[in-house]
Amino acid sequence: MKKNDFEEIDLIDEARKINTSYKSYNENEQFKFNNEKICSVLDFWRYQYSNISALGSELAEFFVAKALGIDKAENVNYWTAYDMSYRGKRIEVKFTQYVHFWNKTRVSEHRSFSIEPTKNSYWSDSNESSKKYSRQNDIYVFCLDSNKDITKNNPLCLDDWKFYVVPTSVINDYASERQKKISLNVVKRLADRECNYIELKIMIDNVIDDMQ
Repeated sequence: MKKNDFEEIDLIDEARKINTSYKSYNENEQFKFNNEKICSVLDFWRYQYSNISALGSELAEFFVAKALGIDKAENVNYWTAYDMSYRGKRIEVKFTQYVHFWNKTRVSEHRSFSIEPTKNSYWSDSNESSKKYSRQNDIYVFCLDSNKDITKNNPLCLDDWKFYVVPTSVINDYASERQKKISLNVVKRLADRECNYIELKIMIDNVIDDMQ
């Protein structure tokens, strides 16, 4: 590896420390008024997030983080230019599905993912990279919930999920610098192969090894 590669890894690791320094609450902590317990953090989670069928993108990021052993991801603060880092590489997670919880009658056949470049910089606002559009990640993990049976939509079933790991350089070689979407069929061609959840970490490790 070149000296600049090590410097970039150090910057990514430092950004990770900063962006994951938030406090993690647990389900037993209490909201209080005049020091009297009103409700728990778990009550809030049940109220706000119990319909996980509607949280496909969040589930995708969670599954990738779990596969990689990441307890805290950078994007929890919602402003980072990539979702999480692993082995000094910036990972962007994208999701699509055929069956939507809000549509009980039709399967969405034509699937695509966002690859839209941004102007955000993960270094600093003064950095040159913040002045032009770019895809500010090293690896894309494209996640597909492949279930096409409306009557059997189960967000807890990871058997239905397929993953495609593609270096961002491959995306950039295929797509223009302003292209916002890429189809599932193209992703399948660009990826080395499709993998399931159990294989996901191995696939990401292999892609990173090839990038060294």
